Amino acid sequence: MNDGWVKLKNAGYRTRLYRLTLERRQVEQLAFLPHHPWPGDQSRADEMFRGRYRFAGREANAPNQPPWRLRPDDHEWLAELHGFAWLCHFEASGGETALTFARRLVRSWIDLCGEIDPITWSPGVLGQRMISWLGHGRFLLQDADAGFVDAYLASIALQWQHLQRSAGDAQTGTDQLLALLGQAYGAIALPEEDAALKRVLRHIETLIDSQIIQDGGHVGRAPSDLMTALRQLIALRDAIAASGRLVPDWLHSAIRRMAPMLAGLRHGDGGLALFNGGMEESNDCVEATLTRADVTIKPVLSANQSGYQRMVAEDAVLLADTGAPPAGKWGRAAHSGGAGFELSIGKRRLIVNCGSGRQRSGDWHEAARATAAHSTLNLENANAWPILANDEFGSEPERLHCRRHEDELGNTWLELHHDGYRRRFGFSHRRRLYLGASGEDIRGEDSLEVVGTRNAGTDLSGRAAAVRFHLHPDVQASALHGGSAVLLRMADGQGWRFRASGAEISMADSVYLGQRERMRRSQQIVLSTTTQDEGCVIKWALRRV
Repeated sequence: MNDGWVKLKNAGYRTRLYRLTLERRQVEQLAFLPHHPWPGDQSRADEMFRGRYRFAGREANAPNQPPWRLRPDDHEWLAELHGFAWLCHFEASGGETALTFARRLVRSWIDLCGEIDPITWSPGVLGQRMISWLGHGRFLLQDADAGFVDAYLASIALQWQHLQRSAGDAQTGTDQLLALLGQAYGAIALPEEDAALKRVLRHIETLIDSQIIQDGGHVGRAPSDLMTALRQLIALRDAIAASGRLVPDWLHSAIRRMAPMLAGLRHGDGGLALFNGGMEESNDCVEATLTRADVTIKPVLSANQSGYQRMVAEDAVLLADTGAPPAGKWGRAAHSGGAGFELSIGKRRLIVNCGSGRQRSGDWHEAARATAAHSTLNLENANAWPILANDEFGSEPERLHCRRHEDELGNTWLELHHDGYRRRFGFSHRRRLYLGASGEDIRGEDSLEVVGTRNAGTDLSGRAAAVRFHLHPDVQASALHGGSAVLLRMADGQGWRFRASGAEISMADSVYLGQRERMRRSQQIVLSTTTQDEGCVIKWALRRV
């Protein structure tokens, strides 16, 4: 849909005539209120009670006044604020003070934000608001006065009707799912809307088929996005069941596929790997998601369709990105980090990727997506997959090929290669990753190989190549033996020795963006060399001291 048509529709939504069409339906009571299954954080409720509002990685303050007019040009911040997902923090806090403040915010929104705004009433934000208001409806309505109940019910009916008309305008991705889920929650809660529920569930089924890959991964390839979608489907399943309706088979099936995939993307600390814009997330959050899924879970080791591999030996967990960036609009948040890997030992992370630039400034967002921000090979400081002007990777990004091998002793290794550098530089990147059965021997080999027949006079030598190993901020690194090796000391005291051949070893600064609220300084090991006419080979090894 072109921008001109969208602007015209948004102008029509603001008219009094359109408003009258929404106000026709009167709701005296709801047929059912679902229960929000995910616990909140009491400390976040305390912050908001003091007028401190932290969303999308940014903070604004509005003590003793509603926050609705803050940061008017920050669309991401406004989307989180007006989505009301933070109501879970007030319900977790409990007590009369938390309830009164949460109810006051809802009522002030009804009084001050009724005009249909293109951002705060967009399908995704509106869908999230419907989920939140209804999911916490029991909390908000307990012992509420008649004035609040009437205003709440009238607003629910009005918003649901507008959402049904505007849901088709949702942007590709998360907004589409939220718009449909908001409709589903409305149909569950409002009386005599079984036909609407059946219709919207069919749309959700179609959308899930397009967003969730057959092996359970998410088409956007970020582990955090997979967890978010899984939590949304689990909550929907529970709401349908609690209302006395039959849960569709496709919904059970989607949850059964997604949960093992999510488990396969966990580190030893219980959090998630930092691939394609994903965050660590907390062990408690991931564990609660998998527990609530209520399915038998065996972590996926080899996910060829989603492009991830999990290698486990004793207390060592190595997670590798073995897929290309997604094509089209799904690539706008994905990373050019193919063949990158992360390594955790027990509950400590050792080697990581820099993490997510989401919810940060444009420069950080761009830097976090670059190949150099990942633990992989980087040629001429260029991205393995070029990021285009529209933030996409094009319609057909070069494939990344992977073969997995395991022997009877428990040793595991991967063979990876991609041609992301072929057209610009004439080389293919090949990587081998090995994890010994003891969990104390990790080895790798990165090579650049000439692709195809070289044109006469073409000189492929002298290209700068670097293999980077970004270290978790809690890891201390020090050079040994005149720079021939690096000693890595983890926070729990255990040590690892890193060696390499075929390249010069050096240390450089790095940054860790794996946590939403913190940006931390860290270090990286860099193996530097230049290509010869036949390419180059760099070998490296990690062994426990």
